Amino acid sequence: MKKMWRTLGVICLGIVLLTGCGDTGMISGIQPAEVDGHGTESGGQSGQEQSGERITLTLGTLGGSRGQLQNAVEAYNDQSGKFYVEIVDYLPEELDNVVYETSAERFRMDIGTGKGTDIIDLAVLDEEMLGYRGILADLSPFLEGEAQERYLTNILECVKTGNSLYELGPSFALLTVFGNSAEVGMENGWTPEEMMKCFEDKGCGPDALAGFYRDQGVASTLTSSSLEDFIDWEKGEADFCKEEFYQILRFGAKRDVVGVSRISAESIRSGIHLASFDGILSVAGYQRLIQLFGGKPAVKGIPCSTGTGVAVRLYDALGINSHSEYAEGAWDFLQFYAEGGWAKDDWSIIGFRISRDAYERQIEQAMVQEYYEGEPLPKGSFDDDDVPYVYAATQEEVTAVRELVALADRKEAYNMVISQIIDEEAGAYNSGAQTVEQTAEKIQNRVQMYLDEQKR
Repeated sequence: MKKMWRTLGVICLGIVLLTGCGDTGMISGIQPAEVDGHGTESGGQSGQEQSGERITLTLGTLGGSRGQLQNAVEAYNDQSGKFYVEIVDYLPEELDNVVYETSAERFRMDIGTGKGTDIIDLAVLDEEMLGYRGILADLSPFLEGEAQERYLTNILECVKTGNSLYELGPSFALLTVFGNSAEVGMENGWTPEEMMKCFEDKGCGPDALAGFYRDQGVASTLTSSSLEDFIDWEKGEADFCKEEFYQILRFGAKRDVVGVSRISAESIRSGIHLASFDGILSVAGYQRLIQLFGGKPAVKGIPCSTGTGVAVRLYDALGINSHSEYAEGAWDFLQFYAEGGWAKDDWSIIGFRISRDAYERQIEQAMVQEYYEGEPLPKGSFDDDDVPYVYAATQEEVTAVRELVALADRKEAYNMVISQIIDEEAGAYNSGAQTVEQTAEKIQNRVQMYLDEQKR
């Protein structure tokens, strides 16, 4: 699904509006074709009449009606006196590839034509493009004053598209490049050119950066992690013909020929790997890196022209249909959903919590060691021979995690169409068929055409 990390070994999917797959099942009695954009069945009764005094809000999803989303909706409906949320799952319980594609197209068309549900599950959608097309409502007006203080404000700033906030979810992960401080220094932030020079000075090539996979385009991956450096979503303008992008293409051309590379304590000690492109979802994940690097790892950042290069990916995000008549009610549900109080247990929500109170509880809990029959229970387990488990964090480790969260300054925004364009043209550059300038110009023209088509 789009919200997963490719760099963590889970393929990140997404196209202009949707791709991928989710859990199957339809729990709503409302069929997608019967729903208009105002939380009302076409030709049916109003939401108030269906649910007594409460207004019915519809939540559209493609296969996400079981599990966490359902738990959140049920908990919300139990405590809300004014609004009632009805899930509309476009994916039937019995399906094959053809049924999935048909269902996905209905989901996309309903949203794209303004006939979608009040609340939209963005798990398989591209929120940047939906916002660019005016389909998603800007949530910023709801976050004035004390309302904004309920969340980690710097994370909210990171997940904005331009000056607009189109999504809100209960948790997030951080994506960045961590390094061996003894080799790369502790300074935050570097450009692709600075990174390559650092490796060369240490007698290493581009394979000194671990964390990529054989079928993963390096140039497109690095660009996705700083996409707003190259696209102005509010103006609908692409800008790839500049040195910052040339540097990414040059590094990708050298790095793409390298096979699978997974960082290990031995690869760090031996100097094979000086840094790793990695994602952190918890204090335990950071503790693993501390053990691998033999001490506090340097937060070097995703190579980019400015800033720290620490990117945010929001998990399980929802948005509000800009055509909904009940935006106030939709926002009421989004707040409840983002707070995460509906979760069955502490492990239900993956990632760092975006609610300030929930985040503080999560951080404090990371330092509490629990036991079972006298044996300490691990706080995290990993498919890693070097670090199979980690236990309660120290105050110093928690402080380092807080510093990492505070460093976040950008959004990880994977777009399959744009990534495919970059991969195709970068392939020609990597083979020597065209210059870096020609490659960037072709990418520029194709991405701009793609942006222009979305506004028609």
